[in-house]
Amino acid sequence: MKQLNAIPQPKTYGPLKNLPHLEKEKLSQSLWKIAEEYGPIFRFEFPSSVGVFVSGRELAAEVCDEKRFDKNLSKALLKVREFGGDGLFTSWTNEKNWQKAHRILLPSFSQKAMKGYHSMMLDIAMQLVQKWSRLNPNEEIDVAEDMTRLTLDTIGLCGFHYRFNSFYRDTQHPFITSMLRALQEAMRQSQRHSLQDKLMIKTRHQFQQDIEVMNELVDRIIAERRENPDENLSDLLSLMLEAKDPVTGERLDDENIRYQIITFLIAGHETTSGLLSFAIYCLLKNKDKLEKAVEEAERVLTGETPEYKQIQQLTYIRMVLNETLRLYPTAPAFSLYAKEDTVLGGKYPIEKGQPVTILTPQLHRDKSAWGEDAELFRPERFSDPAAIPADAYKPFGNGQRACIGMQFALQEATMVLGLVLKHFELIDHTDYELTIKEALTIKPGDFKIRVKNKDVSNQQPAQNHKAENSGHKEETEEIPSHGTPLLILYGSNLGTAEGIAEELADIGRSKGFSTETGPLDDYAGKLPVKGAVVIVTASYNGAPPDNAAGFVKWMETLEDQELKGVSYAVFGCGDRNWAATYQRIPRLIDKVLEEKGAARLTSLGEGDNADDFEYSQEAWEDSFWQDIIKAFHIEAAPKQQNKSQLSIEYVSEAAETPIAKTYKAFEAEVITNKELHTESSKRSVRHIELRLPESETYQEGDHLGVLPQNSGKLISRVIRRFGLDPNQPFKIKGRQLPHLPMDRAVNAPEILASYVELQEPATRAQLRELAAHAVCPPHQKELEHLYSDDAAYKENVLKKRMTMLDLLEEYPACELPFARFLELLPSLKARYYSISSSPKAKSGELSITVGVVTAPAWSGRGEYRGVASNYLAGLQNGDHAACFIRSPQSGFSLPENTKTPLIMVGAGTGIAPFRGFIQARAAEKMSGHSLGEAHLYFGCRHPEEDDLYKDEFDQAEKNGLVTVHRAYSRLDQDCKVYVQDVLLREAAQIIALLGQGGHLYICGDGSKMAPAVENVLLQAYEKVHNTDSKVSLNWLEQLQAEGRYAKDVWAGV
Repeated sequence: MKQLNAIPQPKTYGPLKNLPHLEKEKLSQSLWKIAEEYGPIFRFEFPSSVGVFVSGRELAAEVCDEKRFDKNLSKALLKVREFGGDGLFTSWTNEKNWQKAHRILLPSFSQKAMKGYHSMMLDIAMQLVQKWSRLNPNEEIDVAEDMTRLTLDTIGLCGFHYRFNSFYRDTQHPFITSMLRALQEAMRQSQRHSLQDKLMIKTRHQFQQDIEVMNELVDRIIAERRENPDENLSDLLSLMLEAKDPVTGERLDDENIRYQIITFLIAGHETTSGLLSFAIYCLLKNKDKLEKAVEEAERVLTGETPEYKQIQQLTYIRMVLNETLRLYPTAPAFSLYAKEDTVLGGKYPIEKGQPVTILTPQLHRDKSAWGEDAELFRPERFSDPAAIPADAYKPFGNGQRACIGMQFALQEATMVLGLVLKHFELIDHTDYELTIKEALTIKPGDFKIRVKNKDVSNQQPAQNHKAENSGHKEETEEIPSHGTPLLILYGSNLGTAEGIAEELADIGRSKGFSTETGPLDDYAGKLPVKGAVVIVTASYNGAPPDNAAGFVKWMETLEDQELKGVSYAVFGCGDRNWAATYQRIPRLIDKVLEEKGAARLTSLGEGDNADDFEYSQEAWEDSFWQDIIKAFHIEAAPKQQNKSQLSIEYVSEAAETPIAKTYKAFEAEVITNKELHTESSKRSVRHIELRLPESETYQEGDHLGVLPQNSGKLISRVIRRFGLDPNQPFKIKGRQLPHLPMDRAVNAPEILASYVELQEPATRAQLRELAAHAVCPPHQKELEHLYSDDAAYKENVLKKRMTMLDLLEEYPACELPFARFLELLPSLKARYYSISSSPKAKSGELSITVGVVTAPAWSGRGEYRGVASNYLAGLQNGDHAACFIRSPQSGFSLPENTKTPLIMVGAGTGIAPFRGFIQARAAEKMSGHSLGEAHLYFGCRHPEEDDLYKDEFDQAEKNGLVTVHRAYSRLDQDCKVYVQDVLLREAAQIIALLGQGGHLYICGDGSKMAPAVENVLLQAYEKVHNTDSKVSLNWLEQLQAEGRYAKDVWAGV
C-alpha cells in the first residue's frame, strides 16, 4: 500500500497557529504567496479550524470531482449567509431551496434570455459611454467605481426592472454602500476570533443596519411587483414570483426570493465590475493586445448601437476577457468539502467533511497546464477553446454549483468593453502599478485612467439591406401532406433545446410530415421505427438535462442492434466555455444510437453559445431537411404551390414620413455605388445607380429628389446629450406639427434620422429658447448675447454654422427638454441631384453623381459631413432610398431636333446631366437620326484624380457623339486653368454655333463658375460682333427667352 504523506504546512505560532502568515486586508494574496512557496497543496491552521488549499492542476481536478466533493460554505460565506440566506450562492447543495431555485431560474440564463436582456444591457452601457464622453480632458475615471455603477444598474434592470440610476448620483446608492460594507465585514468576521468579534458591538450594530438597508430595498421591489404585476415582463423577479418548480410544483416563498435578489445583486455586479476593471488594466499594459481589441471593436461595432449578433462577433474581446479571468479571476477561490474519507494525488489524506479550497489565480498560472508563459497576458491562447485545459480553468467555479450567471456576465462584459474601445482612447496617465483590493471578490485598487473621445462618424447605422427583409427561412418548396411521422425529442433545462424542437416541428408540418414533440424521458424504451426521430439536447455540466436523464440511463442498458430500424438525427446545444463537457450528451446519444443499430439521417449538428449559434443551427437544419426528404423519397411540389396564409408588404419608414408623402416619394433600390475619384484624390465623388418602380419615369436633365437620413454620429450625440434610451418607444402629442409623426409610437433614432434637420445653424428664436432654459446665469448671459447682438450672432453662429446641438453640448447647464428640442428643429429637407443618365440607355434605372461633402467644421468642432451626400455614399447594393423625380423649371432638357448644336459647360459633378445627354445622343444615333455638333467643356482638378467618366467620354468622342474640352485647375500649380479659360480660347466657335441656333447649358457652381462662364461668353460676343456690353447682355437674355440657354446651378459654400 502506498504510504500517505503529511500535507505541507507553514510554520505555526502558538495559539494563533498559521494566522500571522495572513496580511490584514490581503487574505487572498497571502494565501497565493504561501502556495508559491509550498506548492500545489498546503494545510493551514486557523485558531478554530483547519483548511486545505489546492492550486495544482492534477489535485484540483480531483477536488472538482462532484462524486467525491461538493460545495462548501467557507467561514466568509457563512457570514454572508446572514444576509444572503439560502440563496443560490450561499446555500448547501442538499438544501431544498437551492435545488428548487436552481431549476426555476435556469431558463433566465439561456441563449434566448440573453437576447432579451440585450437592449437593457445596452441601455446601461450607453449611460457609461455618455458619462465618459462628457468628461473634461484631464478628468480622471475611477475605473472600478464606474464599473460597479454599471454592473449594479445592469443586474437591477435586467433582473428586476429596477433602476438604481447610479450614473445620476454623485455618491453611491445606499444599497451599494451597505452591501460593500457588509461584505467587507463578513470577510473580517471570518478572520477574527469569536471573542474579539463579540466585543466589537458598534461594528456588529453597523453590520445589522446594513443588512436592514438591503432587505428594505429588496422587500420594496418585491412588494411593488406584487402590487403592479406586468404580464409582459419575463425577468428574474417574474420567474421567482410566478414560476413553479418543474419537479415539486412549488413556488419560491418571499423570504427566499429576497435572498435570491440579494444574491444576484451581489454576485451579478461585484465579479463583472472587477473583470472589466482588470481587463482595462491588462490592455493598457499590453499595447499590442489593446490595438487588436480596438481594431475588432471598431470593425464589428458599426452603426449607432450594436445588435446582439454583433456582440457575438467580438471574438477577440471575448478572448481578452477569458484571459483576464485566467490571470485575475475576480472570485479568487472556491471551497469544497470531502463527501467521504479520500486521498488526493495518491498520497494526501483528506477526511470526510474536510474543506478544501481551490486558489483559482494560482491554478490558472500552473505552468504544467498553461505553459512557460503562464504569467503573461496572452488572449490568443483562447483562440481554440478545445485546447483550453478545462480542469485548470475555473473562473466561474465548478460543476453544478458553478456560477449560473456566467453567460450573463460575459455577454455584459463583452458589450461594455467593446463599446468602451470603440468610443474612447484609454490613457494610463499615472503609469498605474497594480494593487489588488480584496473583499469577497478582488478588484484593482485605486485604478484611475483618463479617456479621449474618438470620432466614430465613419461608423454609419446599418442600412435596411434587402436580405434583412427575409431573415432565415427554409427555402425548400412546400410539400403536400404525406404523413411521414417525425418525432422531435428534446432534453432541455434552459428552454433553448425545447424551442428548437418546436420550431422544427412547425417546419416539418409545412413540409407534410406528421410531427410530434416531447421530452426525451417520455420516450425511453419507446423510440419508433416508423418515420424519423430528431433529438435536440444540451449538456449541463457534462450531465443530461433533467428531462433527459432517464433516457440516457436507458441507453446504457441497450443491447446490440436493439435500435435497428430507427432513423435519427441529433442536434446538440452547448458552450465551448465549458470545454471539458462541451456537447458531451449530444455526442454520447449520437454515438450510442448508431452503435445500437439506428440509422443516422444526417451528421451531428452542434450549436455553440460562445460563437454564432444561430448560423450553426440554420446550416444544420438546411442539411437535415434535404437529407430526410431524400431518405424517405419525398417529392417536392412545384414552387408555385408554396402558399403562405400571411402576406407581408414591406414599407420603408423613410417613405412613410410626412415629408415623403408631401413629395409622393417612392423607394428606389441601389444597384451600384462606386467611387469615381482615383486613390490619389483626397476627395470623393460617388456614381450611384438606382432601380425605379415600374410607375416612375424621367427624362434627361431631370432632378432626383432624395430624402436623406441623419448620420449615426449626429443621432448618438443627441441621444447622449439628452440621456435618451434609444430603444424606448414614445408618442408625440399636443401641438400638431406637420413634419413630425403624431400619436404613433416612434423611438429617438427613428425620429432623429428621418424627420428633422440637425446641422442647420441655430436661429435667433432657438437661441432665445436655449437661454430661457439655461440654469447657469453666466451661460444664460452668453446665450442672450448671441441672439441679441447682430454682430455676435453672425460671427459666432452663422459664420461658424453652430447648430442647436453644438450649443447644447457647449452649454451643459441648458436644461432644454427633448420635446422642446424636437419642436424647435426644422423639418428635414429634400436634397436634389441632377440625373446623370438617360432612360434611352437603360429603362427603369437612373444614376446620380454625388460629391461627398466632408471637411473640417467651421465651428472648430470636429468634422462637417454633408447629410445627404454621406447618407448616399453609405448605401450598399440592395438598400433602398426614398426619392422622387422633378423636372427643373429652367427648361434644362435636350432640344427635339437632334441636329441642333449643343454647348455643354460643367465643372465637377456639374457634368452629371451631360452624361445623360450624351447617352441619349448615342441612342438617337443607333436609331438612325442625324446629330448636330456637341461640345462638352468640363472643369476638374487633375487628370489622375477627378476626371469623371473619362473612359466613357473618350469612347463617346471616338463615336462622334461629342467633342470634349477639359480644363485642369491643379495640373500646373503655376497656371491654374478653369473651364471659363478653355471657353475663352474657343469663344469664336461657340458664338458661331449659338448663332446657328445652338443650345447652351451650364451646370455646376452658381456663385463662381457660372458667372465666370457667362462673363466670358459676353466678352466673346462683344469681340466677335464688335459691339458693347449692353448688346451682348440683350443677346444672352434673348437666348434664355428663346429656351436656348438653360442653367442648372447651385450656390457655392
